[in-house]
Amino acid sequence: MPEAAQLGFQPTHRIGLLIVSLLLVGLVLELVRRRRFKERYALLWLAASGFVLLLGLVPSLVVWLARILHVQFLTVFFALSFIFLLGLVLSFSVVISQLSDQNRELAQEVGLLENRISRLEKKDDA
Repeated sequence: MPEAAQLGFQPTHRIGLLIVSLLLVGLVLELVRRRRFKERYALLWLAASGFVLLLGLVPSLVVWLARILHVQFLTVFFALSFIFLLGLVLSFSVVISQLSDQNRELAQEVGLLENRISRLEKKDDA
């Protein structure tokens, strides 16, 4: 009996992973095509989908990782999911920080422009 089957990694799990991965690839590519998703974020999701596809095609990777780490294979899935979500949150935090800085700079620039316009209007009135 193969190692993957002994640990409960059934063919239905593999098929499910393959379907989810292919659906995710299709969804990401469609969102990029419709310009609803930036390429920079699409790469992250395509990489995640590729990893899920790899796990669906070669489930022995999960078994190997579980054996090395001395944990059950579902723990490996949870750990990898947690690491992915942590990376996603970190990535979004960086983007939010950049947007916050840009927003502050734009607000300051608008304030300076409003001040300049009001001074020019006062000059015209005088």
